[in-house]
Amino acid sequence: MTAQLDVFMPLPLTRRGPSYTCGMLAKGMADPDFDVTIVTPRARAYPVSPAKVVQTLPHWARYVPFRWIRSMAETNIEAAFLSRIDMNVSGTRGAYIWPDASLDTIRQLKRANIKVFREMINCHRGSAKIILDDAYRRIGLPPAHTITDASVVLEKELLAEVDYIFCPNPMVEESLTANGVSQSKIMKASYGWDPGRFVGSAKLLQPIEGITAVFAGLICVRKGCHLLLDYWARSGVRGRLVLAGVLDETIKTHCADLLARDDVVVLDYVADVGALYRSADIFVFPSLEEGGPQVTYEACGCGVPVITTPMGAGRIVRGGEEGFVVDPYDGEGWIAALRTLAQDHERRRIMAWKAAERAKTFHWDVVARRRRQQMLDRLTI
Repeated sequence: MTAQLDVFMPLPLTRRGPSYTCGMLAKGMADPDFDVTIVTPRARAYPVSPAKVVQTLPHWARYVPFRWIRSMAETNIEAAFLSRIDMNVSGTRGAYIWPDASLDTIRQLKRANIKVFREMINCHRGSAKIILDDAYRRIGLPPAHTITDASVVLEKELLAEVDYIFCPNPMVEESLTANGVSQSKIMKASYGWDPGRFVGSAKLLQPIEGITAVFAGLICVRKGCHLLLDYWARSGVRGRLVLAGVLDETIKTHCADLLARDDVVVLDYVADVGALYRSADIFVFPSLEEGGPQVTYEACGCGVPVITTPMGAGRIVRGGEEGFVVDPYDGEGWIAALRTLAQDHERRRIMAWKAAERAKTFHWDVVARRRRQQMLDRLTI
């Protein structure tokens, strides 16, 4: 018997961010006995076969900047998603919601006896708001995130309706239970990486004396970049700290002196991430709030030891094995980890090897097969 899974992806299907993760999972899950279809506003130059794709925007709207037609996309995608599902036909069917469909859509699916899976790309908003409010308070600034009390209430309502929730991080699990979600709904999961994206030998940066510590992602408070800049400066490690990503205005102004240091390099968007990782001796990722950090899996896959937080470790980094897992506010712990990996070349080499070996179990096809089995086990109950 063939099982059917319809995937609700309200963002354009691209090679970046949550939609990339969604596409790679769908691609790996689909097979002759598991029919997977992604419903998305548009998909450009991103093949996910054998998964299928339904684009809900009219043809002309698929080639203009998404910000111009976002409201149009949001208006019609839920109706399009529901219209392709015959609510009167029984069978082995599931709906896989990427944040977020409305309460009404989820309730319609439930009334049709369709099991609903939901992806947690971040922690529960109730926990995330507490973490981020505290982070801004510590640096004497009003919160600059977008999580409101109303959005916290809405997420609680949405999670109460769905059947199962994929959690790509132990900390995400904790955030759900802390906000009253039943343990029976929680499904342990992970994200992955694609070795094909990292083929090559070129390096983005020229060698220097000392180590190169690399961060990749949005350079912002949520990712702990203000803490990282402080710990790097205090460590006295010889080398350079490279921040690759869009620089948030709060970090730009609050950390202006630290950013101006000679041993700090800020890069904008990097197309060849593999060349960036091949330039790195260590990967540093002090995230305060996270889901399944793609960059951590990719760094490990490229054989780069990691210093990160419990949030940033995902399911891949184990403390003392592939790197160090340190509380984001443990400054002395971070400084010690930086110094250890800067000074102990042999330990750095062993952790790099362990990271590369462990990453082999997180290739997207392996991760997707695990997801498919988790879904099938629950769809056939």
